[in-house]
Amino acid sequence: MNKAERGELRWVVVWAVLIVLLASLPYLWGMLITPPGYSFLGLTHNIDDGAVYLSWMRQAADGHFFIRNLFTNEPQPAMTFNLLFLVMGWTAAITRLPLIAVYHLFRVVLGFVLILCIWRFSKLFLDDPKQRRILIPLVGLSAGIGWMIPDAQMPTGSVDVWQPEAITFLSIYLNPLFLAGLLLMLGSFYWLELARREGRTKYAVFAGLHLLVLGNVHTYDVLTVACVWAAYIAVLTVVHSRLKIEDFRLGRTVVLSLLTAVIALPSVAYQFYVYAIDPVYRLRANTPIPSPPIWSYFEGYGLILAGAAFGAIWLFRSPQSAFRNRLLPIVWSIVGFAVPYIPIAQQRKLVMGLHIPLCILCAFTIVAVLDAFRGMKRTGDVVRASLWAPKVVELRILLLSILFWCFVVISPLSFILLDMEKLTRGETAPRFTPFIGDEEIQAMRYLRAQGKSSDVIYAPPGFSLFAPAMTGLTVHYGHWSETPDYAEKRRQWAATESPYTSDSEALDIVLDSRATYLVAYDDEGGYPRSDVARPYLRQVFNGGLDDYVGSISVFRVLRESGELASEQR
Repeated sequence: MNKAERGELRWVVVWAVLIVLLASLPYLWGMLITPPGYSFLGLTHNIDDGAVYLSWMRQAADGHFFIRNLFTNEPQPAMTFNLLFLVMGWTAAITRLPLIAVYHLFRVVLGFVLILCIWRFSKLFLDDPKQRRILIPLVGLSAGIGWMIPDAQMPTGSVDVWQPEAITFLSIYLNPLFLAGLLLMLGSFYWLELARREGRTKYAVFAGLHLLVLGNVHTYDVLTVACVWAAYIAVLTVVHSRLKIEDFRLGRTVVLSLLTAVIALPSVAYQFYVYAIDPVYRLRANTPIPSPPIWSYFEGYGLILAGAAFGAIWLFRSPQSAFRNRLLPIVWSIVGFAVPYIPIAQQRKLVMGLHIPLCILCAFTIVAVLDAFRGMKRTGDVVRASLWAPKVVELRILLLSILFWCFVVISPLSFILLDMEKLTRGETAPRFTPFIGDEEIQAMRYLRAQGKSSDVIYAPPGFSLFAPAMTGLTVHYGHWSETPDYAEKRRQWAATESPYTSDSEALDIVLDSRATYLVAYDDEGGYPRSDVARPYLRQVFNGGLDDYVGSISVFRVLRESGELASEQR
């Protein structure tokens, strides 16, 4: 590595550190403002999905290879596993760090590595170091024009204000799962492209191994890779045929691509097997998550999309060899807008990764425009010589650059600032509190210590959401997509809390849930309220800290006749 390459690497490393640190500010803020008597949960946005990931980590940390959906007590015949969360859970078990600390450790490390890998991937297509230097802050900090659109929000607003998968910075901010998926997607494209260029079998094998793991970790992304790569081969075939270029070995490329697909097949096939035999898994996979209108994506990428479009047009005018070696980002950028409309249930997840090729093309455009600016000459008497004086040109370039960067980074900054403002109010998006009370933690510790793997918890929504991660036990309901019939089960819980529901009706709901533990918040007038429930419930925990009688109680649900008789004696 020469001096110039070392300087470029230092640039990338510094920016990677800055991007990850900026993405971590809301979590530091949440720790700083945690009120007395509470603990910060460590999540700021899409907190319900974070609770699911932590529940998978909990099971791995407890020594389980196969994971269950702990957000429902319905039968689950399939055995699933996720390599990423196995490693995260094992890390927590070995280091004895809290799950949330390991979660953010992986988020930070994977975010840093992702920036480095994007830079390495871009070297296949960007020859000029200036292009790659611009790419790094561009891909790490940019988004679209959602900040300009009043009331832009899900499910149809500009995606840069609500869909983390669509924007690289938001993925670094929120989710190690997205980062792992992006890394594996990039790796598969990188090795597939090397296999195409050099025709070497080992590169196809490397790509297949990346896709094999991707099929397990984040299966949807395999579909994106397959669609983009198939379209890429088709476009290459047409381009080389029309230009009468003889060096494109179509047959070899197809064979190597098929080898990659065969290696990747087992993990994808296993997911289909689980989908076929497990109704709970199938219901979760079929949860409708449709893509927004196409203009929501256009708005979500804003100037980045405009720059990418100009870059693609510019590359069409490049020499044949340069154009061919830069075709993959163009195809990915185009197909990437079509894939999220494939008719599957969870459509919008397929947009993940699209931001990367758009930024590669946009970086090419930016450098090309700046170089053209600097190369301008005075022609005729149309303009004064001073107009294109070097100092004036550099000043104009500087002002335009500042304006551009301010324009593209406002949306990501607004995103995290809004989350920080919500934390100050004790809120998150979508609706759960970011803090948990000491009494709730004590109740969960009791359940973790006393509960068995077959036990089921029936509790208020906030408690039910984090009980799987903190106790390792199953809840009757807890997550909007992980729990079958979530809305109905949550309505039933609300009925047990309602003063308009009789005690006997509330008791029937609890017994029908097949729960073994009932968690009640006494200070809210919640169930149980009268002697009707007493023969069926035995209080086993009260949330008192020291000598204080607390407001959270845990009851053992007595259902069997032997239990009832013993309790009555």
